[in-house]
Amino acid sequence: MKDDYSHSISENSCFFQGHTKQFFSRKFSFRIQSNYSDINKINDFNIEKYRSAFSQIINRKIASRINDGGDFHNINPNDLKIEAIKLIDDQKEEGVCGMFKIYPQTALCKKDNCHQYFLLGEKRKCGHKDTDPWEQFTFLTFCDECGRDLPLHYMTNILHDCKKCGGERGSILIWTRGKDDIGSYKIKCRKCGNVVGLYFYECDHTVHETGQCLSKRPKKRFRGIPARANAIIHPFVITIPDIPQEDEIDKSGRKTTQGKVLSEAFNKVFEFGFEEAKIYLPEFKNALLEEEIFWKLTRINDIVKDVYSDFNMNIPERSQIKRDQFLKILKRILKNANISLQDGADSSIILEKYGIDFIKKSLNSVKEIVFDENDLEGLNLLCSTNIGKRDKPKTFFSDYKNWCDEFGLRNIMHYPGINMVQALLGIIEGSTRRNPTLFRTIETGKGNLKQPTIYVKNFFTEGILFQLDCIKILNWLQENQSTVKPGIDVLPPEGTKARTHYRHVISKDDNCRNAVNKLLHTYSHMLMQQSTIDTGLDNTSISEKIFPNIGSIFIYSTNSINIGGLEYTYDYHLEDWFSRVKELATDCSQDPACMIDEGGACNACSYVPEFVCFNFNQDIDRSTLVGGSDRFVKGYLA
Repeated sequence: MKDDYSHSISENSCFFQGHTKQFFSRKFSFRIQSNYSDINKINDFNIEKYRSAFSQIINRKIASRINDGGDFHNINPNDLKIEAIKLIDDQKEEGVCGMFKIYPQTALCKKDNCHQYFLLGEKRKCGHKDTDPWEQFTFLTFCDECGRDLPLHYMTNILHDCKKCGGERGSILIWTRGKDDIGSYKIKCRKCGNVVGLYFYECDHTVHETGQCLSKRPKKRFRGIPARANAIIHPFVITIPDIPQEDEIDKSGRKTTQGKVLSEAFNKVFEFGFEEAKIYLPEFKNALLEEEIFWKLTRINDIVKDVYSDFNMNIPERSQIKRDQFLKILKRILKNANISLQDGADSSIILEKYGIDFIKKSLNSVKEIVFDENDLEGLNLLCSTNIGKRDKPKTFFSDYKNWCDEFGLRNIMHYPGINMVQALLGIIEGSTRRNPTLFRTIETGKGNLKQPTIYVKNFFTEGILFQLDCIKILNWLQENQSTVKPGIDVLPPEGTKARTHYRHVISKDDNCRNAVNKLLHTYSHMLMQQSTIDTGLDNTSISEKIFPNIGSIFIYSTNSINIGGLEYTYDYHLEDWFSRVKELATDCSQDPACMIDEGGACNACSYVPEFVCFNFNQDIDRSTLVGGSDRFVKGYLA
């Protein structure tokens, strides 16, 4: 009997096919009611580090819904409930990961082709017995404007009294084309046989049980849609490479708790007013180094002396303090301040002794720089020396440097074993191409105690980082300035480092940032599309991260078993892989329609399964790579 009451989903798909509110079919249509958490695994996560980053992403989504007229509220980071999702490693293992139920609970009587619509658990109006055959009726009503979904009888004329004879709620469904074509359905009165068309009501975008307004857009008719996976509900999942800083690794290579301690201290001292990632910016370091009074504080002086004494080094001039030493000093300041606050010390005195106002001032000076947790992880991927990466394949038949120049690449690095943190931040109802998307948090708890809940899991995998040439990107923006329309000078002034100027352009100019995002995203999809030939991974087992601030793409395996396909391709088939990418970018089988009418992206060339794409197959255009359109005249690879 166990198989009748269980449903298995592979680990790498649990967030995409097994999350709360998602549908799945197994003889009947079911809806997942809840996901369970694993209290033992949550200790593997630096919750405080991600709490602020998660809330910022969620609040950006919520802000779009508020602008759309919805009655939504921003999420305070402290209100987020972060849980490690429970996974069962073996079907024989006791326990469950969550609960589901039959949904929608509507059916048609099959006795003598009756087709009477009825609700499961209620007596049939047609007179047939409860034990007579029936089939589940899986259509729901759905509103594209606000995301409400309800069983068909709530928002149509099904189960209404017959207007001709007054017969009570006896609705027989008939269809003139196919059972799956909701547009051909009609309703027949069980008493007099009168037939009328199936009629959908307008949605007022209000949850009547609570009075919550979901949208201020004009009323729109519901439409019929089957309750199938990814037909209505789409998971909003992000994946973060978890790259520890050097001081978060002990001598044996194991991860320490230093990262958690820092995040807890940062959030305690600054109360989520700033992003922790900003402390790694060189602009922040320069700003704080200029605060002369800060460095003269007794407590700061003592910490500086302790740090350099620990490493048996002489204290340099303030302007000569290196990045790693600066970060050690700053982290020790925050940790010591937090310890004193936890011990019950007077907060105003502690904040003054540790110069927190000066640190706040420096953080404020970089607040407008576009650099978040995603950018930090990209920078860590690029710069980290403690995760066993390689920057050159084992075999290569061409001149490697010239080949990289041909494809606009500065670096290609393979990471054989990397920990990825995956987080389910909520769900998107309806089309992922709607603007704004109908995002909703997943709430758990009872009554007024419900909290927005994020489920996380981590997995080890392999990946390849492709860093593009920042000079070539800047030249590409310049050559397409008539359509990109940059608001600042794209080319670096004489004497300015190209990398510094590139980050300035991407941070300050939205048009340039959007163009670079599109370039990177398109390049990434071309690589993913052509990776399956050599890697042995299908297109549902490979995913992407885009890092615009460092002009990079990270492609990684999501397969629960790492088969080393990316490493094999990196070492032996890199040239073939990129040759196919350029060929596909140049010539889609659906051209000219793809390039002209579809904006340079379609199923034949660019689209991957939506759940492996970080942006649901949006912002892709092959002309970013090959040119030849009124959007991008010059291609990056041309």
